[in-house]
Amino acid sequence: MMETHSLGRNRQTPAARNHIVYTDHKGRKIPYADKITPEPILNNNASRDTKADSIRNSYNSQFKVGVYGWRKKCLYILVIALMLMMVINLALTLWVLKVLDFNSEGMGQLRIVPGGLQLLGQALVLDSLFASSIKSKRGYPISVESSRNFTVSTRDAHGLLQSKLFLGPDRLEVNVGRLEVRDSRGALILGADHDAVTVGADTLVITSPAGITFHTAVQTSQVKAPPSKPLVLESPTRSLEVHAAQNIVLESRAGDISASCLSTFHLKSVAGAIRLDAPSIYMPKLKSALPLPPTTPHSHDPHHQNIYQLCACANGKLFLAPPHGACAAREESLICR
Repeated sequence: MMETHSLGRNRQTPAARNHIVYTDHKGRKIPYADKITPEPILNNNASRDTKADSIRNSYNSQFKVGVYGWRKKCLYILVIALMLMMVINLALTLWVLKVLDFNSEGMGQLRIVPGGLQLLGQALVLDSLFASSIKSKRGYPISVESSRNFTVSTRDAHGLLQSKLFLGPDRLEVNVGRLEVRDSRGALILGADHDAVTVGADTLVITSPAGITFHTAVQTSQVKAPPSKPLVLESPTRSLEVHAAQNIVLESRAGDISASCLSTFHLKSVAGAIRLDAPSIYMPKLKSALPLPPTTPHSHDPHHQNIYQLCACANGKLFLAPPHGACAAREESLICR
């Protein structure tokens, strides 16, 4: 009877409960669960699971999971804005493809062909153009235009400048080690380097009315005038010198040779003689000396009035004297000076 009374008393005693309140990081109270004193071992596991489910359901009913309020509105606005940007971007991409005329072969008049690109119209290069070969369509010319200047340059394997072609509004510059101009057969027409300028053509023609000017010396094997044109060698303000190691030949096959000067004309031979080989030699402007007093009775023969002696002064000046008598004149001091 005593054991039965104690058991009954234990059933009527309520279980002690300790209420524990939890707080979050902001200090708000979260009634998580009620801590219940341990039940007697006679309670089974089913009662425990039922009590845990009831606690979980009460917690979920107090705290809903998800995005609510102004956060939900901001999320929807962000998603709509992203969709609008995607649509606008797609529309702009389609518009650019339409304007530039993109297709499976290339872009507009630019075609992608085996080995490079083919341009059917005109191209505007805004900065630099790098290409290994530029060719025109067969049967069509190629034209390169620039509003200011045009420059073509080549570089070596190290990036150093080797040659340069500059075409400006008022000049053409070529910076190379050697310049060569050749004809269609590959023959050299004009060559220039640091040492000399070579003219490979058969004939060098100067069409300027003022002729050609050389500031130093000219070395040539032949100077010839064009057909039916005279040859003039002239030095307007300085002297004209012709030098040769062996011979100098002046020849006119169908005309005259004229040499004139303002001052003195010198013919000088150091080791030889000056030979004038012609059937007639004329000296029309020699001075004629007055005849000396008559010494012979036939000095006034009319047949000898046009005959003179060619005399020379001590300084080499020539004059004419009467055919008979001494080769002298009374006014020799006036003639020979």
